[in-house]
Amino acid sequence: MKQIKVIGNYKLGSEIDSEKDIQAHQIYKGSRRQIMEIKLRNNAVLSKHKASEPITVLCLSGNGKFLAGSDLEEEQLLKTGTLITLDSGIEHGAIAEPDLHLLVTKFKKD
Repeated sequence: MKQIKVIGNYKLGSEIDSEKDIQAHQIYKGSRRQIMEIKLRNNAVLSKHKASEPITVLCLSGNGKFLAGSDLEEEQLLKTGTLITLDSGIEHGAIAEPDLHLLVTKFKKD
């Protein structure tokens, strides 16, 4: 049985190849984790939302801000290579400045 599964090969710092200003799609769904790819262009804003699981966010390319808290009062600058984590249930969003490519992992319980 094969133990390693290649999900994708990403070139850090590459330009976003999306025609839409906001694009999100699931690239992996397993029993204990889900991985999403999110692309924001042209200063797009990912509106406030929350996840019921803890998450990590890795900035693959671009620049922007990650916001968290009930009023999105906490701010973390994102640039290529920035990796952050957030506990479950915390409201959050993101702003591209001008473009942002993110890899988000949700960690689920058994």
